[in-house]
Amino acid sequence: MGRNDVGGTKFWQETLSPGEPKPGIPKLVWPGESADKTVKSVQRGLEPLGKALNALATGLNMTVRNVATHTLNELSEQEGMERLAAYSYFARLLDQCEIRKADGEE
Repeated sequence: MGRNDVGGTKFWQETLSPGEPKPGIPKLVWPGESADKTVKSVQRGLEPLGKALNALATGLNMTVRNVATHTLNELSEQEGMERLAAYSYFARLLDQCEIRKADGEE
């Protein structure tokens, strides 16, 4: 995304929030041709999807990443695999999105 100005929760909130991208703040959006019926349907669902992804990213950041870096407690293999699976699912959803930048930005 080319963002080095913010990290963690704020990054995900700005990247996945509904609305148009702003200069220096690109967005991840669902791809497709706007005239396609299926794409239209998905795009109508973008706001709730964006909110859901935002909430998932924020939740994972706060309950998995932050906790792992703030404590010395070791996770069990099962706990580690469950947390890794949550991140993996999130990454798969993000891989399907396109980066949309503000007009005039490359």
